[in-house]
Amino acid sequence: MVQSSPAAPAFRSRRALLFMPGDSRSKIERGIHLGVDALIMDLEDGVALNRKTEARRVIAEALTTLDFGRSERLVRINPGDMAEADLAAILPGHPDGIVLPKVESARWITDIHQILCHAEERSGWSSGSLHLLAIIETAAGILNLKEIAAAPRLDALIFGAEDLAGDIGAARTPEGWEVFYARSAVVLAAAAFSLQAIDTVYTDLVDLQGLEQDARRAAGLGYAGKLSIHTRQVEVINRVFTPTSETIITAQRLIAAHEMHQTQGTGVFAWEGRMVDMPMIRAANRLLAKAHAAGLLDTTD
Repeated sequence: MVQSSPAAPAFRSRRALLFMPGDSRSKIERGIHLGVDALIMDLEDGVALNRKTEARRVIAEALTTLDFGRSERLVRINPGDMAEADLAAILPGHPDGIVLPKVESARWITDIHQILCHAEERSGWSSGSLHLLAIIETAAGILNLKEIAAAPRLDALIFGAEDLAGDIGAARTPEGWEVFYARSAVVLAAAAFSLQAIDTVYTDLVDLQGLEQDARRAAGLGYAGKLSIHTRQVEVINRVFTPTSETIITAQRLIAAHEMHQTQGTGVFAWEGRMVDMPMIRAANRLLAKAHAAGLLDTTD
């Protein structure tokens, strides 16, 4: 490990967020053993209608009996009438966060926020200890991004390209130009409201090269991580969204050079053939924040 810059801000590592069907304890355990940043136990699309009750039971039991290690414990609930039953079953296990699908306005987020406030108060948990992540996957959700991103308790925006393409009647292509506007809009809204942006799933389970290319496009747009629908995708996603030792060292050297020039009264300065100003320093600090959250930096010294 290398030493971190004290200027690196706090940042939760969410590189690969792995979906596992909520009605399969064995698959949940398999996800835990991978040590992913976040495990999403699914109550929505990954579970058949006649298995919803069983999935609630399995997830509730997993939350109270399994050691998830460093993995964030997230649960995707169902929209509409089933949400209340989902929350009643899983909240006693105190998950780390709730993933809300098909979010189209701030109202549902606000309603869930109130339920979580009552749960925290009733159980003596810290206020805000239950996070909310909203999946934006419809045309209405894209158009209402500003309102959604300003909702209380929200921690991240997740882009859902597959449902969005179906909603607008677009045909999905490897390049993704049919959803490029929406994909960019989610990142912009997240950045404007200091939220994390998480990219959509890659549905081809065999094409790991295509997954890497898609993940790199997302990282280039500003996404912090990507949804995963199979264990074999986790390594690729983690690799793409993890800063390399070379980029970490470069960021540290750049920040050190900036601090030296600041003491000399210099704002913009030349460094290794490039002109450096504050946007580059902010980018370097963001990179170190990601490295710190991923456990790549030693902050003991």
